[in-house]
Amino acid sequence: MAKSDLPWENVGPEFKKNYGKVGMLLDLNRCVGCHSCSVSCKTEHEVPLGVFRMRVRYLERPKAKTLAFAPMLCMHCEDAPCQKACPSKAISRLDDGRVIVEESKCDLEEECVSACPYGAIFINEEKEVAEKCDFCFHRTEVGLEPACVATCPSGALQFGDLENETDPLNEAIKRTDAKPWKEEAGTKPRVYYAGHEKWMEAMANTGVQLDPEDADITYEQNNLQK
Repeated sequence: MAKSDLPWENVGPEFKKNYGKVGMLLDLNRCVGCHSCSVSCKTEHEVPLGVFRMRVRYLERPKAKTLAFAPMLCMHCEDAPCQKACPSKAISRLDDGRVIVEESKCDLEEECVSACPYGAIFINEEKEVAEKCDFCFHRTEVGLEPACVATCPSGALQFGDLENETDPLNEAIKRTDAKPWKEEAGTKPRVYYAGHEKWMEAMANTGVQLDPEDADITYEQNNLQK
């Protein structure tokens, strides 16, 4: 293998891509429910047990004895309810559109947690700060994809620039007829779902469940919206 082919040779500020407006596609037709995304996310960000920046729900189909899988994360909404609700202005938006929590400003009032219609924000009790997905800012700053995208074995996750018409992400969104989650909420999410059905939206905000028969390995977050 040539030195230039080694992945760590192409990492650094000089490899950063200039995104207009970042976004993500989650293709539920490809998702196999393996939890690679949620595990890599917890490892990358040292997320404590019982809470998640990204979580995968196993959903029982209403009219079939089969399961659907739905990865859930912060939707980085253009009209973000969490940002409006935060009394300390700890939630802000970067130039590329992603919504972040400024830890030094967080006062743990938790208004952001209850304001999010996607159950995407939690309180990190160890760090005493509100926390959520930031599209792996530290990775994209050096030319890498978010950890969840990089580790997905089925190619169900795709990250890119929604403002760039030639970005493969936009072609994939059009080809799969992907739509935002809870589109009618009017938050204008920057995360799109392909193969998502409306019945899923009422079931996916209650935590992470590995198997509906194994109640002992079901993690529920009390702060998530029903």
